[in-house]
Amino acid sequence: MFNLSTEPPDATTFDRVTGEAQVAIDAVLNGQRWVDLPPATAAVRRVQHDLARQAQLVSHSYGKEPNRRVRIFRE
Repeated sequence: MFNLSTEPPDATTFDRVTGEAQVAIDAVLNGQRWVDLPPATAAVRRVQHDLARQAQLVSHSYGKEPNRRVRIFRE
């Protein structure tokens, strides 16, 4: 109905989104208040949230499909 992907991202997509998330995490750890990542599917956002959690940061999804995105920030 909503054409949401529940499949995990393929290897190329995974490398790209983990790289984007890591850049955002580093920016927040270095003092930036927050970073919004590009819009992504539910499966990609799940990976981004996991990476933020592993870095002991907070993340929330904002927006409506298909423009829903993750924001990473400190508590």
